[in-house]
Amino acid sequence: MKPNYYQIIKNCIETGCRIGVARAHKHTDDPAFIQIETCVYDAIMIELTSKFEFSPSEETHNHNEL
Repeated sequence: MKPNYYQIIKNCIETGCRIGVARAHKHTDDPAFIQIETCVYDAIMIELTSKFEFSPSEETHNHNEL
């Protein structure tokens, strides 16, 4: 049996986007773009790291550096 990585990653991204947008709007009806972007990025990374293990050096990258 071989995992379908495309589907796993797609699911992580879709779930992360939904969670991130909801989190950005949790305390305000009109969050700043950077707040939405940060919440979505963080939620996607949480979803990905719950499914995949990364080496410590890979985990230290900040999304602002990319």
